[in-house]
Amino acid sequence: MHLSSSPFLHADVQGGDLRAGIGGFVADGFEPVAHAFEASIISGSALGAACTIMHRGEPVVDLQGGWKSVERARPWTNDTVALVYSLTKGLTGIAAAVAVSRGLFSYNEPVADIWPEFAANGKGAVTVGEALSEQAGLAAIDYKLTVERLGDEEAICAAIARQKPNWTPGDHSGNHAYTLGWIASELIHRRDPQGRRLPEFFNEEIAQPLGADVFVGLPEDFDRRRIARIEGFGMQDLFIHHTTMPWPLTFKMCLPGTLAFRTLNNPLVLEGPGALDNEAFWRVGQGAAGGMASARGLATLYDAFAQGGDMLGVTPEVMATLKQGHPYPRKGLKDQILTADMYYSYGFEKPFSEWEFARTRSAFGSFAVGGSLAFCDPEDGVSYAWITNQLGTGKWDDPREKIVRDAFYACLENTK
Repeated sequence: MHLSSSPFLHADVQGGDLRAGIGGFVADGFEPVAHAFEASIISGSALGAACTIMHRGEPVVDLQGGWKSVERARPWTNDTVALVYSLTKGLTGIAAAVAVSRGLFSYNEPVADIWPEFAANGKGAVTVGEALSEQAGLAAIDYKLTVERLGDEEAICAAIARQKPNWTPGDHSGNHAYTLGWIASELIHRRDPQGRRLPEFFNEEIAQPLGADVFVGLPEDFDRRRIARIEGFGMQDLFIHHTTMPWPLTFKMCLPGTLAFRTLNNPLVLEGPGALDNEAFWRVGQGAAGGMASARGLATLYDAFAQGGDMLGVTPEVMATLKQGHPYPRKGLKDQILTADMYYSYGFEKPFSEWEFARTRSAFGSFAVGGSLAFCDPEDGVSYAWITNQLGTGKWDDPREKIVRDAFYACLENTK
């Protein structure tokens, strides 16, 4: 990503007797964004973080600061990547949009026309769009996952195909915390002329052409010194440091047998999401929670969509579909896992009445456990990415991120 001749911002932050630089670029008129970003680093509420924002194809914010690990020995730099958890869903949504644009399948096509085994247990009418919009009722699967098994997509997809839905498909939506990635990967695999699965398709058709530091499956030769390590939380922290996480979800995640427990604790049983930050998971290419990315890389990907999708060959019809959004579930937006309303659409989340994360409803992107957020707004010409390696315990609108986003939009209003 080319950076314009924007002013350089630098501050020194005390961390014991150590110092972490806050550096990067902000365009004229966007200085308050830098101050907002700096606040979370100085306060210590974010171990390390990065934020890149583009407007009409030009970078207006590119900031990074803090530390790559709890030892506070390695500062976060402009090429740092981190595990981005559910921001990976947006990467999968991007891959699906490219696949649809190339005619591999359509959003309205039944999944079973592509993957016949998927029709088992009453899933024959589920469309690709419904499955990617997390309405298929496949959030929790009976197949026991382990970190070692996560790379066996053939076995996992066979289990998904025979799974009885958690609810009547189309009635509800719910966080398909892992399964979304495998479903999309199998669809691509079955229709791609080269038989590629999601990691290869994403890397070769999306990340490499855009020169983006974003990976679904970290290459063996990637410089591991660039990785920011995750400071996670334990399940007890959800109670001790409770913020905006819905209380029903907090309890259900700890109660075996509930849908939330079965979804969010397979493979991790009460370990917390930080346990996924390991070499095996980085490399496996899990398409809903396993992406590795820099903020710059994420903003670069979303900028391709903010500018209309031409750079990736995304058709105007697909762009219009993503901007419009998938129809709501028949029985409303309440997420059957997260116990709060959420609008899932074609691999992304979209703004709705309870969460207007962008200025227009054309926006789409994804948020992640711990507070990270990445999205584009095609009508506004905005692409945005804020990531951190210190996981918060809220849902969306993490205060560390939201102050940056709010400052950006205030500046955008003032630049007119």
